[in-house]
Amino acid sequence: MEFDPLLAVAILLVVAYVFFYLPAGQIRKLLIPVILAIIGYALIVAVAEMPPFGAVENPQYNHVAQRYIEEVVQETGAVNAIAAVLCDYRALDTLGEATVLFVAIAAAVATLKAT
Repeated sequence: MEFDPLLAVAILLVVAYVFFYLPAGQIRKLLIPVILAIIGYALIVAVAEMPPFGAVENPQYNHVAQRYIEEVVQETGAVNAIAAVLCDYRALDTLGEATVLFVAIAAAVATLKAT
């Protein structure tokens, strides 16, 4: 399923009509279903474009995992592949997750102390 430019133009014309030619009270009544229809259409297109479940061309079956498994010891020097992925390949992501957890714990402790 491909993106249809004529449908996009039609949607823009409807939204322009709603904004320029209708009173303010009717705009909300008409604009909400139009926005929901646009979101629904986008979701349907996104689901239709997804590869079938279990297909080999899915992004989860890519070369990155195989490279991690085969070359983790040579590239990082770590014996444990999980620790190498967390601490070497994805170190900034792990640091971000640890920061989020620290902030959440600090907020919970501060909230409990205040009461």
